[in-house]
Amino acid sequence: MKPTTPIISGGMNALRLPGFFENLGHGNVINTAGGGSYGHIDSPAAGAVSLRQAYECWKAGADPIEYAREHKEFARAFESFPGDADKLYPGWREKLGIHR
Repeated sequence: MKPTTPIISGGMNALRLPGFFENLGHGNVINTAGGGSYGHIDSPAAGAVSLRQAYECWKAGADPIEYAREHKEFARAFESFPGDADKLYPGWREKLGIHR
C-alpha cells in the first residue's frame, strides 16, 4: 500500500489536537479545522495560530494548561471552546485565572 497523509477535520480545535496527536502517535496530518480557526474568540488568524501552538505543545510533551500560560492564542482557545475545555481539562478556569 502506498503511504498516505491523513486529513483531520470535523469539530477539531486546538484543545482537541494534543490528545489527537498523542493517540495517533505523530502530527503528520493535513488539518482542515475550519471551525477551530473561525470559532476562535479573537479571530480566524488567532485560531490558526492556536492550532499551530497546540501541535507545538504536543511535540514538546508539555502540559496544555501550562503551555497556555505562555501562548496567548492557545490560552484563548480555552475560552473559545469552553465545552471541550471543561471535558478535556477540568479546572482550567482556575488554573488559567478565567472567572466567567
